[in-house]
Amino acid sequence: MTTGRVQVENGELAYEIRGDGDPVILLHGGILDSRMWDAEMTALERHHTAIRYDARGHGESSTPAARFRHYEDLRELMAALGLPRASLVGLSGGGRIAVDFALTYPDLVENLVLAATGLSAMTTKDPFVVEQNKKLEEAGAKGDLPAAVECVLRMWVDGARRAPADVDQRVRRLCQEMYTQTIVRHGLAGFALMDELRAIERTGELTPRTLTLVGELDSSDIIAIACQIESEARDARKLVVPGVAHMINLEKPDEFSGILLDFLAGHSED
Repeated sequence: MTTGRVQVENGELAYEIRGDGDPVILLHGGILDSRMWDAEMTALERHHTAIRYDARGHGESSTPAARFRHYEDLRELMAALGLPRASLVGLSGGGRIAVDFALTYPDLVENLVLAATGLSAMTTKDPFVVEQNKKLEEAGAKGDLPAAVECVLRMWVDGARRAPADVDQRVRRLCQEMYTQTIVRHGLAGFALMDELRAIERTGELTPRTLTLVGELDSSDIIAIACQIESEARDARKLVVPGVAHMINLEKPDEFSGILLDFLAGHSED
């Protein structure tokens, strides 16, 4: 295992590398950090060079002080590590970064695995998420961090169709810890200062071999994006994972790792 820090424009990224073989880069969800990929790092390192890192404004990486682009940070990370090409695996906001990267640097992407992915410039329409976002803003205005984190957990861990008690409490506690630590350490600078593409309008330009995974209990917006990518991208398949919402890999780590390894090995999901 190798850990280190890569200098990027006006900041730095903390990363970890394990294993040997074709490189796979894991991109964590928004307000989370690279700890969410523990199971996948263990599964991947047997056959791949597995790389995970904290996006700027998250985890052990630096807090943004000027405008930046997550997808350009990823390009600088690959250059610093000497990676001419890699497969990208992103969940939620990490998928959002991966798509922006694939649209900007398609020749650098071997395979694209998008789990519960968002897309830059997407709009939120799901009534439950809209309601929780309103509560989140109210909690933020009061400086009530626990209440704000609970709103994020309700949206992106529980989902609209489950109560908090219905969710694996280990998953909930891990996400609560990561959300809280990110906000305490970085605030929301990782979002307020980032520049993105408008990928929601450009999914037809995606050229890498792509797999989208979506939980059957996720928000209607995320399910719609998975369908859009499947129908518009050049070489994309969609797989619905039953019994889970947004945090697919944390709720079903063994199943997720198996699907991921099969896809990277070139096996069909049909």
